Amino acid sequence: MPQNQKTNLSVKVSDRKLGGEWENWQGDIDYTAMDSSSGKRIFMGVLLLIWISWGGIASLIWYLISPRLAQFYPALPLITAIITGSIWIGLGLWFGLLALSLITRRDFLIHFRGRTFSLTFIIPIAFRTGSRLGISRDRLSNSFVNVSNLLIRTRVRKVLPEQLMIILPRCLHKNVLGRIQSISKSLCIPTYIVSGGSKARQVIIENRPKALIGVACERDLLSGIQDVLNKIPVIGIPNIRPEGPCKNTEINWIDFENALLTFLDQDAKIKELCVFRS
Repeated sequence: MPQNQKTNLSVKVSDRKLGGEWENWQGDIDYTAMDSSSGKRIFMGVLLLIWISWGGIASLIWYLISPRLAQFYPALPLITAIITGSIWIGLGLWFGLLALSLITRRDFLIHFRGRTFSLTFIIPIAFRTGSRLGISRDRLSNSFVNVSNLLIRTRVRKVLPEQLMIILPRCLHKNVLGRIQSISKSLCIPTYIVSGGSKARQVIIENRPKALIGVACERDLLSGIQDVLNKIPVIGIPNIRPEGPCKNTEINWIDFENALLTFLDQDAKIKELCVFRS
C-alpha cells in the first residue's frame, strides 16, 4: 500500500470515537475486524479441550502426590481420587448436557432455584485457552454468543413488546439504525442507542426489562452477556464491520428477525416488518 494511503487510514481511524472494548485497537482492518462470524463448534471445542486437559493435569498431580498422601493416611489417595474424579465427571456431565441442548434445541441443563449453571464461569479460562491455540478473541466471542443465543431460545418465555428492550450502538450505519428504529416503533419496543457498555448497563438498570436484544461487536456483547445472563434473557447480534470497528457497521437482518421472534408473539407482523430489500 502506498505511504500516503497508510497516512489517510491512520487519520480516519484516529478520528473515530471507539467503544470501550476497542480502545487499544491500532487501526488494522483485517478479516476479524470486519466480520468474525463463527460456528458454535469453536467455543464448544475449546470447552472440550479444557475438560480433557483438566482431567489429565489432575491425574498427573494425583499420581505424583499420592505416595505422600498415603504417608499421612492410607485411604487418603483413594478419597482424593474419588473427590477429584467426581468433580471432573460432574463437569463432563454439564458439558454433555450443554452439547445435547445445542444439538436438540431443547433445554437439558440443570436448574437450581430458577437459575442455570451458567457459561459465564468458564469464559476467562476459555479465552486464555483460545489465545494459546491462536483463536482470535473476536471469533471465539462470536462463537460464544451463538452458543448463548441458542441456549436462550431453548428455554425463553414470550414477553410483551414493552417488556422487551433493544440496545443499539452508535456505530450502526444510518440506514440500518433508522430501519431498526422504525421496526421497533411499529412493534412498540423500547429502543436505546448507547455509546458503550457502561451506558448500556445504566439503561438496563433503570428500565429493568424482562428480555433484551443487544446489537454490538463481539467484545461488547461478551461483556454485556456476562453481566446480565443470569438475570435477564439476552439475544446478542454481532455487528458486521465492512469499514472496521465503530464506523458504519451493519447487521444480519435474519438474525434480528429471529431475535424478535424469540421473544414476541407477533410472528406475522414481525416477518412483514423485517423483510429487507437492498
